[in-house]
Amino acid sequence: MFRCLLWWLSRVSVSADDCDTRRRLIRPMAQEQAQARSRAMNKIALASLSAMVAETTTFPIDITKTRLQLHAAAHPVSAFQVATDILRKQGVTGLYKGLSPALLRHLFYTPIRTVGYEQLRHAFISHDNHSLSLPSKALIGGISGVIAQHDVCYGWLFLRFSQCFQATKFYE
Repeated sequence: MFRCLLWWLSRVSVSADDCDTRRRLIRPMAQEQAQARSRAMNKIALASLSAMVAETTTFPIDITKTRLQLHAAAHPVSAFQVATDILRKQGVTGLYKGLSPALLRHLFYTPIRTVGYEQLRHAFISHDNHSLSLPSKALIGGISGVIAQHDVCYGWLFLRFSQCFQATKFYE
């Protein structure tokens, strides 16, 4: 194969003008690709960061809700009672028990979902019409969410729920 390549290269005649033309065409294309890659990486980083901030902010409410659901059948209590019980027995860190798997989930899930939505939306937009109908957008959003949820995050969800169940040992 190497001999074939050498033979082909010996037969091809390339002038200096051809090389200059190729360089002038390739440089802008490479710069555009680098800029597009940089914009995509910025979108991914910002999507992950914003999702992790939102998860950190709402996690105490979520952990209170989960523990309330686990113990509502055994002995009914209010959400306020559950939250104060967590604070009394475990401190403020008890409200954030299990946060790390949730943050890791959003590190992958949210950018895949949002970037996947954008890619699918651009794939379905026709060149003469630059918008999609609301049902089409909803369908594309559902597809990107299912792909991100199923393929990437199933293990993170399992890990988070197993940690929530371990945290219920404090109520037994």
